[in-house]
Amino acid sequence: MNYRVDVSYEYKEVKSKLFRLSLLFALLLTIIIISDILLVTLSKENYVPFMIISMVITILFSWFSIFFFSNIYSDVNARYRYFKGYESGLKPTDEVELLQISHEPCYMNGLIVYPLFVKFISTLKTEDKIIYRLEEKINFEIGDKLTITTYQRILLSAEKHK
Repeated sequence: MNYRVDVSYEYKEVKSKLFRLSLLFALLLTIIIISDILLVTLSKENYVPFMIISMVITILFSWFSIFFFSNIYSDVNARYRYFKGYESGLKPTDEVELLQISHEPCYMNGLIVYPLFVKFISTLKTEDKIIYRLEEKINFEIGDKLTITTYQRILLSAEKHK
């Protein structure tokens, strides 16, 4: 039984999603600016109602921007930064025993992850730690001995000992 995260695929997916979100925001910003300019400049004599409409549109867009960058964009950007740093980061390989599998989602390094409680087995000492996985389901059972590779305490690959 094996578990593996395809890092190159995940990186390409999140990079394209980040580009699409950036492009969407740039298009919306352009449309808002052009509509504000047209509303004010094309109004003939009574420009005050058009100016008020323009201000309301701009204020609503500002609130949308705050929501967009604090929720949607920041999550995708954190995932992008995680997978971008994978190539140059440390990826230790350890032997562990699986103690507990949790299905409660957590938020770590900008990613939604699920905890695994493991006992690290080394020649000098054993210690219990928490590592995290990206997918909720995992095909291992409690008590399995695994060889794992992690990056920033997030499980990227696991192989069960026979």
